[in-house]
Amino acid sequence: MAKTILCHCEDIEIDELYSALEQGYGDLETLKRYTGIGTGKCQGKCCIVQTLRLLASLQTSHTRESMMGDPDLIHLPTIRPPVLPMRIDDIADMEEDTP
Repeated sequence: MAKTILCHCEDIEIDELYSALEQGYGDLETLKRYTGIGTGKCQGKCCIVQTLRLLASLQTSHTRESMMGDPDLIHLPTIRPPVLPMRIDDIADMEEDTP
């Protein structure tokens, strides 16, 4: 049986997502923390939309009650800004100081 990769950066298969859903991780934020989906180099730009599509399709299917919780939990993950915002000039200065 062929593997279906959902997140290429973190090498997460669709079966891993189904397993997480069966274990009760029903919203994107907890799926992200449990599986690591959306935490790779692309930071979810390539896999979050597919994950949301999958969650939405499960929501409309007959398996919704067994695998998903509240439908209002299907939303984009929390976006966290940097701890301390930096100006581009400061970053450029840091790179010039590096030997």
